[in-house]
Amino acid sequence: MKEQDAIKAFLEYYKEFSYDILEVKFTFTLGGSYDIAVYYYNDDKKETSLDGRELFAYERFIYEIFKDRIETNDKFNIAIFQIQSNGEYSSTYKWEDDKAKQNLLDYAEVFYQWVNDRMMSMIFEYEKENGLVPTQYDDDGDLEYLSSWDSGLFTFHINDKGELEYKIVLTQNGKERILDMPLKDYVIEGFLEHHKSTNGELSDEWKSWDTMELKSYHSSIPHHNRDEFVRYF
Repeated sequence: MKEQDAIKAFLEYYKEFSYDILEVKFTFTLGGSYDIAVYYYNDDKKETSLDGRELFAYERFIYEIFKDRIETNDKFNIAIFQIQSNGEYSSTYKWEDDKAKQNLLDYAEVFYQWVNDRMMSMIFEYEKENGLVPTQYDDDGDLEYLSSWDSGLFTFHINDKGELEYKIVLTQNGKERILDMPLKDYVIEGFLEHHKSTNGELSDEWKSWDTMELKSYHSSIPHHNRDEFVRYF
């Protein structure tokens, strides 16, 4: 795929809008996430109502460019594409230091929530595939899956070799069990990046750590009392 292919896809997807300029803006964080905003300009500036879900493959292509350049002199965290209705376009890749650090900090502060969501999803998927999720039939005779755990304690540790070690303890009706489940590669990578950034670029904002302990009650963690659920040491 080339940059022109992504531009063509954006042009086609947003063809229902009448504009002089279509602007697609990516804002990247060093943690690996990104936001995308799409605007169209005539006499004024308007944001599109389309969410761009069908453009995921092309958005990932731009992300791969970001990832390839992040350790080079051509690094960027802002990418802007301005596209005319005839297909001509300009592209701008730029780096903003203040935005990079703030975005990195914002991402780090909610990393625990991302981990909790991923763990709940992975546990269900793994236990379903291995027949560990209890089931029952509802009143209509349809099979439904029940919860196999009420609470969990997830411990993640970065060892001296820079590798992630982890332990998953699930509890239901007061009975504990250890779940020997492999983590997805992207979760492991996410932890290593989180450890690197919080002990590196964010070291003046974040206490040094090698272990993260996360308590989960099989639900979203309320931000206002996250210290009751998350511990770094």
